[in-house]
Amino acid sequence: MLVFDTDGMVPQRFPFKDTIMDYVFKNLKPEHLIKLYKCSKYFYAKFRRNIIRHLEIVDYDEAETLDPTRSVVTAWNPDFTAWNPVLSTFKDCWITDSFIARASCICLPEFNHCNIKRLELSNFIRWKEYVTLTKSGTVEELKILGRVFISFVDDISASVEQLLGQVPNAKSIEISFADFTETSGASLLSMKRETKFSRFVLNNIMGMEFLNIEMLTEFVVKNAESDCHVHLTFEPFPQNLITDEEMWFANFLLGPMAEDYTKRIKSALEAKKNDDRMI
Repeated sequence: MLVFDTDGMVPQRFPFKDTIMDYVFKNLKPEHLIKLYKCSKYFYAKFRRNIIRHLEIVDYDEAETLDPTRSVVTAWNPDFTAWNPVLSTFKDCWITDSFIARASCICLPEFNHCNIKRLELSNFIRWKEYVTLTKSGTVEELKILGRVFISFVDDISASVEQLLGQVPNAKSIEISFADFTETSGASLLSMKRETKFSRFVLNNIMGMEFLNIEMLTEFVVKNAESDCHVHLTFEPFPQNLITDEEMWFANFLLGPMAEDYTKRIKSALEAKKNDDRMI
């Protein structure tokens, strides 16, 4: 962490009026504050806010690194009996460029300041934690490899529209176990986004019976660049719900179906691209 000795420090005087400086201070972005910290220790004395540009949460047996540029912290303490108490000390830090969770299980503090641009989650996470990490709306690259749970007890995952609704500025999307519901299609079409997708990947889609490919295609075409990378896959059927023969046949059909849906979206994007050229 960045810490200055402020004993005997002389208050900074600026050539601008106090009202102008107050406006600047209230609208600072992390990259601006970093530059101010480098200029004078007065700014650190005023804000007392440590900045971590890249924060990575790893399993208990990996090496830790505590650095303002890149901090690597284990999720558990060395004997694997409790959460790592170091994590709680980051609560008031300003997490800026990236947050990557590679640990098999995590329990995050409720960070007060997140302006994350790259968010990568390798395993399951709670919905409340996901909201904390994305509430700034600054995520540009999202990669979710596990499930985002609204309820562990009832085994309820966040729906695809809930996940996307938290990241209106994300250009690159990769979501595993994206759950579709009866209202997903209409919710996606009514969603307001700030940027166009350059990458749109949904893996192991759940609730495929509710996936309306016409609505999903319309949503992607409306919100993606014409050369956007698109890929869909479906979650295999659970073995305990059907016989081995039925499972083999059902899963055999899922691959071609996902490929067909992917091609339909790509074809629609290509058609849009050709139409734009003719205008």
